[in-house]
Amino acid sequence: HFGSSRGSCWADSRAAPIAAMDMILNASNDSVAVAGDGIFSGAGDDDLAGPELDFSQYLRSNMSLYIILGAVLALYFGLFLREMQWRRRQRDQVRGTEKESKAHEFAEILVCNLMPSFRFSKFQFRGMQPKVETISLEFEDLSLELKNGQRVLKGVTGNFGSGKMCAIMGPSGAGKTTFLNTLCGKVNYGTMVGTVRVNGQETTVSKFRSVTGFVPQDDIVFEDLTVREQIFFSARLRNDVSTSEKRIAHVVNDVLHIMHIDHIQNTIVGGVEQRGISGGQRKRVNISLELAAQPTLLFLDEPTSGLDATSSVAVALSLKTLCGLGMTSIMVIHQPRYSLFTLFDDVLLLGEGGQTVYLGDARGAKKYFEHLGFAMAGNENPADWFMDVISGEVKNAGIAKFEPATLFDMWDDNESCAALDHDESGPRLRRTLTFIEANQMDRAVLTASLQEEFARIDPNLNFVINEDELSLLLTRLAGAEPGETVVRELMDRMAGPDAETVSEREFLSYLNGLSEEVAGDSDANAEVEGASPTWGRRFRNMRRRSRAATEDSSDSELDTASQGSADNSDDSEDGEQEALHARGQTLSRKTPGFLMQMKILMTRRLVQWWRMTERLVFIIALIFAATFFGVLDRYIVVQPLWDANPVLYLHTALALLMGIFCLHIFGDAQPLFWRERARGMNVPAFYLSRVTINMVDLVIQTFFFTAIYYVIRQPRVPYSTWALPFLLVSLVASAWGTLVSLAVQPVKGAFFVTLLIFIICALLGQPAMLVVMLQGGQVEVIASSLSLTRWSVAMNFCTSMTMLHPNPMRMGTKDQAVFGLEKDVYLKRDWWGIGIWETGLCAMLVMSTVIRVIAFGLLVYRNRDKNV
Repeated sequence: HFGSSRGSCWADSRAAPIAAMDMILNASNDSVAVAGDGIFSGAGDDDLAGPELDFSQYLRSNMSLYIILGAVLALYFGLFLREMQWRRRQRDQVRGTEKESKAHEFAEILVCNLMPSFRFSKFQFRGMQPKVETISLEFEDLSLELKNGQRVLKGVTGNFGSGKMCAIMGPSGAGKTTFLNTLCGKVNYGTMVGTVRVNGQETTVSKFRSVTGFVPQDDIVFEDLTVREQIFFSARLRNDVSTSEKRIAHVVNDVLHIMHIDHIQNTIVGGVEQRGISGGQRKRVNISLELAAQPTLLFLDEPTSGLDATSSVAVALSLKTLCGLGMTSIMVIHQPRYSLFTLFDDVLLLGEGGQTVYLGDARGAKKYFEHLGFAMAGNENPADWFMDVISGEVKNAGIAKFEPATLFDMWDDNESCAALDHDESGPRLRRTLTFIEANQMDRAVLTASLQEEFARIDPNLNFVINEDELSLLLTRLAGAEPGETVVRELMDRMAGPDAETVSEREFLSYLNGLSEEVAGDSDANAEVEGASPTWGRRFRNMRRRSRAATEDSSDSELDTASQGSADNSDDSEDGEQEALHARGQTLSRKTPGFLMQMKILMTRRLVQWWRMTERLVFIIALIFAATFFGVLDRYIVVQPLWDANPVLYLHTALALLMGIFCLHIFGDAQPLFWRERARGMNVPAFYLSRVTINMVDLVIQTFFFTAIYYVIRQPRVPYSTWALPFLLVSLVASAWGTLVSLAVQPVKGAFFVTLLIFIICALLGQPAMLVVMLQGGQVEVIASSLSLTRWSVAMNFCTSMTMLHPNPMRMGTKDQAVFGLEKDVYLKRDWWGIGIWETGLCAMLVMSTVIRVIAFGLLVYRNRDKNV
């Protein structure tokens, strides 16, 4: 019946029943006896809709409700299974980390028993590798000219060598952060003046964005993700697209270990409302997000601010270790203690106005200022003393009227004094040569001991043992029985993944490799396509040669001693370097594109979706509103089923709740978006991932709202047709919420959404208002373009007209007037000649699309100067 009579209010060409109804209404105004004129004037509902069904019969007659309920439950169950799969994966990753740690600890015990003096690395990188190409920066007469013509920096000249950890220091107002932002190309409030060279080539740092990291001073992290999840998603988004999942997991483990946060890897970071990790740990996570990208060049803006002295040194030591892999680190640092200060290779001291006071070796700074005539007290922190000198708080014995500005001229005149004789390469060379000789002797003893034990376990003398024999050998060597997982992990490391046997040479090679910072075992090498067993060693040799140009003669002698016979294999190593260039391991990295980023970002958003506690509050509010309106319309203020006013109130309430709920989509995430956009994140992928996952909330929450009201009120129309306009209302209201969240500050979002929904739904949707506005011209265009209830209520009213066939002759005077007004408003316009219902459907879809496109434009073009 619904399908056959649907066209009665859909198209003007089928408007004859409506015209006849108008005639009946006009004729009945003077002749119909009114039974009552109060709020219960729609007493003819039963006659309009047929005999009333009991509750069970009503539910049985609406199978669409059960079908949609099953679809919603299936959707929710599918998301639940995805969440369980994600949690299981995280648990497996943690167990894998624990297994690797136990295997490394057992190997340490093994080596200590065989050779106590053997030096091994406490931690080995298994994902992060030495850089094929490093970055050195040179800057000449670097300045920043503001838009008003004023210069903040004044001709800073110098260089930061590759693989070094460099510091920028100075008193407040010296322009430290400005210099850092200018150097890395993040300033947008002025124009850079001067020259920047990367590896000798005049260019800008921003051209190397894929291999550059920037740690902001504020700890901008995801509060609803765990520590491990934060680092994992950063690694997936910013590493080379060809990087395998297994190596990504190794990179994440490396970052967790080097930053000393592996013990909290499954803890949610949290924030102000939800307590999570501590402030110091949050700072480490902030740094870890950049380290997960394996940057070749890393800028840090006060990475130790908010940390105690011990934690600051620990962070600096971690960064120093990564600089040993070829990463160049440049940071602004504030008031370090001297033990931290001496960790830096180079330090740039800036004075007032952004002028250079000193640039050179950190160990030479004290001698430089003493050379200028300044004297430091014996018990004073040299780093603090430098700041006092620059601020003019320390007197100069040789200059009666010393002013801080004099230091700038002193630097220009005495720059060569920065290279004062503080070279300790001679003693360092002797210590290193002694270490190399001792290490070679240890390896010889280790080899002899292992061969003897290997012969006892391997009676066939074929120099190959299986897993059971390996377990027995490990027990004899270590004096303790390893677990099955440890044996399997060590076997994979020695002979490669899923190996069935281990040779004596593989066993010995693994133990000797424990002295290196980068794991060179078979399992680690398998993660690099085409890598040879000597891959790690060749990487290190290439890095040493790339830095040889900046080392002094003693350092060159040291490199020669440490390389040994490896220096005779230049041709083969050059071929290895060409192969690495062919695999994209250079200063140009191909990061994931739109589709892959969309997949990664949707996975991250789904993880966040499950932890969104605000959703429960909104669902409770929706259930309460639906129950309240249902009881009110059926039992208290009984209104005719065809009346549009209750529907208008329902649509307005739903739009208000959904608009406020969707403020979270981008409102609080904008600083995170600015940070990720500056690192190369695909903006359309970010936008679509959040909007798409938000659709799940729209469907579930709209279903709760409509189903509860539908069961209580019993509109006597098919649920699917009746509920679709509500879903469209949620779609448009969520688009408005998204737009407002991007247009105004988060704290003001709820106020603007409430005001907006009241105007476009409650005010512009009133039949009394629409009858005046829908008279053609610009006013009608504006009302039809802004008011979503102008279309959604018309769709529900059209459905009621078609299904219920209300008879004006059975209505009271008030109902007749209301019916005539609503009919004149909601059935008046059919813009495209496709029918009232279809016109409303198309109008709301177009409205939602246009608003979301505008919101996307705001996301892209607004706050483009916000580079975090």
